[in-house]
Amino acid sequence: MSVRTRFAPSPTGSLHVGGVRTALFCLLHARRHGGRFLLRIEDTDRARSTEEAAEGILRDLRWLGLRWDEGPGAEQAGTGPYFQAQRLDLYNAVIDQLLASGHAYEAWDTHAELDAERAIASAAKLNFRYVRKVLDADTIAAYRAAGRTPVVRLAAPRHDLHVEDEILGQVTQTADELDDIVIRKADGFPTYHFAVVIDDYKMGVSLVLRGQEHLMNTHKHLGIYEALNWAPPKYAHLPLIANPDNTKMSKRDKAKTSREAARRAQVERKGDPKDWSWLAEATGRTVDDLAGFMAKQHDSIATAEAIAAFLKVKLPMIEVMDFRKGGYLPEALINYMALLGWSPGDDREVLPFDQMVAAWDLTRVNKTQAKFDAEKLAWMNGEYIKKVDLDTLTVAHTSYLDVAPTSPFAGMPAERRRAFLALYQPRIATFAELDEAARFFFVRPSTWDAKAVQKHLLADGGLERLALIRDALAALPEWSATDIQLTLDGLAASHDVKLGQIAQPLRVALTGTAVSPQIHDTLALLGRTESLDRLKAALSTHAR
Repeated sequence: MSVRTRFAPSPTGSLHVGGVRTALFCLLHARRHGGRFLLRIEDTDRARSTEEAAEGILRDLRWLGLRWDEGPGAEQAGTGPYFQAQRLDLYNAVIDQLLASGHAYEAWDTHAELDAERAIASAAKLNFRYVRKVLDADTIAAYRAAGRTPVVRLAAPRHDLHVEDEILGQVTQTADELDDIVIRKADGFPTYHFAVVIDDYKMGVSLVLRGQEHLMNTHKHLGIYEALNWAPPKYAHLPLIANPDNTKMSKRDKAKTSREAARRAQVERKGDPKDWSWLAEATGRTVDDLAGFMAKQHDSIATAEAIAAFLKVKLPMIEVMDFRKGGYLPEALINYMALLGWSPGDDREVLPFDQMVAAWDLTRVNKTQAKFDAEKLAWMNGEYIKKVDLDTLTVAHTSYLDVAPTSPFAGMPAERRRAFLALYQPRIATFAELDEAARFFFVRPSTWDAKAVQKHLLADGGLERLALIRDALAALPEWSATDIQLTLDGLAASHDVKLGQIAQPLRVALTGTAVSPQIHDTLALLGRTESLDRLKAALSTHAR
């Protein structure tokens, strides 16, 4: 049987890095075994699924370079469509088959009736299991006349079910743990559990590789396969990704961070702890939205981001767009995600995609959770930035600017950006770091670091040397990095001082700090007029 893997996200939000790892491992497995990688959008949750989220997932996967062989935009006759909402006829035909064979039945309970049954089970300290009601035709007719719409439930097997997991080994659910699950909702759409089985089978998926949070769902899926007399695929469940404190890495981390910041700000204001009108006015969110958010009634990312922007709080990076806006290269993010819960079998850490494929082995996936280390990712991104050629880096920087409109480089021609990238390539870990490191090029310092001024300007004749440097630079016929360097070297030699005693006063005057790239390159990029103006301002400000 040919190897066919799939990634099947739900378009209920942005793509989480945990989903990135799942998609990557599915792709690696398919490529290693000469198989096919499928992308399917599981949009049967009509209340939460959006077209915008679906487009965002496709965009993020393309940016990451995770190309699918079959899926949206890569249709394959006999396999698609690849949006579940477009496959209802197929699901309904299979449900009709299960109803006819007695493996499924209609259930007419209301939500209130089911809630009452759950309350009884909870009071008795029992797990709730649905009990099938046998109804006569008159009762069904009365329900229908009253406007009730039935769901369809699968009659669960009355024996234990075993998952032979490729990573975790055998995992069993006993017969008394199995329930008659809903396979078609009252709105006419199939449930996730049903649609995923039909699609995996009809699309020929040979290995279902997904996160461990789905493990206990797999027994439900095996029950459906059994009722249909279909052979199930192989299963492998990946370990969870955890934060450094061992909590699950989740989109809710953003809400948690923003809530904590808002509560701190509320305490500092000494206001009514339940009055969020001030925050509503500052963020543009409604009072009701903020009250619900702070009461943990919802975890809206838009609300969390609005609060964080106003309070100047840095939110944890969870979604692909967070990393893209943070100035990461897709190749570095993919490389890092590959090593979360998997090893190539040696000490290599920086692995291009083709090396990942060659080293891929499902048996080297760990059973225990992996910890996400933001510092390690930043280091790896810096390694990729250092090694990539300048043309490719410039293209990647252009992609970053597409999502970072407040970057000081926004609108700058590519050729000039290329000069900055060449200057900072060995020094930065991310493009966002470049924005901060190079900000002095765009904003003339109005204040200077006091310690740097004292050490490099006010002590040991620094201001006097700075005046000489200014005059020498002003006399240059050509303003180039080479001519500037020769001039500064000549000044150091003629005054019998170290080059640092020339460069450091210049740095402080030009940037406000004692840190910059090579001083001759810095001056060349700043330009003659701006450089000389800054030197004049520093001399005037710090003259004794």
